[in-house]
Order: sequence, then C-alpha cells, then structure tokens
Amino acid sequence: MAGTREIAGRRYALAMLDIARADGALDEWAEAAQSLEALTALPAYVAALQADGLTDEQFQSIVCRVQPGIGEKQLNLFRLLRSKSRLELGPSIASFFRELVDEQRGVGRATVTTAVEIDDARREQIAQLLSQRTGKQIEVDSQVDPEILGGMVVRIGDQLLDGSTRTRLRMLRNRLERAAL
Repeated sequence: MAGTREIAGRRYALAMLDIARADGALDEWAEAAQSLEALTALPAYVAALQADGLTDEQFQSIVCRVQPGIGEKQLNLFRLLRSKSRLELGPSIASFFRELVDEQRGVGRATVTTAVEIDDARREQIAQLLSQRTGKQIEVDSQVDPEILGGMVVRIGDQLLDGSTRTRLRMLRNRLERAAL
C-alpha cells in the first residue's frame, strides 16, 4: 500500500489541515503526518498495529515512542484510524497532507530526472529557475534514469516538462517519417 495515494487519504488530510489551521498548529500536524507515515510504511507494521491483541494503551505507547510529545488531537487521529481499520491509509494521508501544507506555504516540489547524477549546485540552479517560472519556492528531488540518454524530465505536481534526449530523438524520428510520406 505504501506509495499509493487513495482519495480517502485526501479526505483525512483535508480534515487535518482544517484542524491544524484552526489551532495554528501546522508544524505539529506535519510532524504527526510524518510519524503516521513511518508507523504505517509497511503492511506488516499496519497488521501489527491493527492486531486484536494490541490494547489501546499499548498502541498509544507505540505512537508516543515514535513521536514523543504528540498532541492529544493528533493521537486521537491515530486512534480513530486504528478503530476504523484505516491505518493502511497512513502513507496516503501523509503524502496528501504534505502536498496541502506545501500549497498553503507556497512551496512546490519538483522531481528532476536526469541520465546522470546532478550535484547540489546544479540542483539549486534548477530550483531557482523553476521558482522564477512558477512563482513558488521550489524544492527539487532528483533521480537518475539512464534511459533518457541526456537532458532532463521535470515533474511539478501534474505538470511534466520533458526535455530528455530520448523524447527529442523520438520527435525528430516522427517528423522525418511524416516528411517521407
């Protein structure tokens, strides 16, 4: 389940954001979302936390060890998810919540895929360029995919900017094929 985003996760994330804004506790809720994701990252973790033999006190103790000083409202969210057998939504909730908090703070996240590893200086240049283009502060995550041959592919939310050599070669081939007809 980790890595997938379910619409129910978005509903919980929206409710968390509403409570966080009302309480002025965005950072505390962001930390809780991160802890929720850590606790539910693997199906085996979810199964152990949902087990019938685990008491509510034991569950709360586990949560408090993962996030010392967790607030009562955040702890109640964890307990609610457990009581409804919805802990498997943890990674989805955390992902949506991060996205909503980023939107609230005017931060965008970009995934930049290149054929070779890029250094921190290049990553910062890309972030600045994308920030100018989008009007948001952009945080860049990079990944390597040798199959793109060169250039880069940038994904910001649902936007995809494909400047890869592989795509450019494919477009050139298509134009040459059309010209030959």
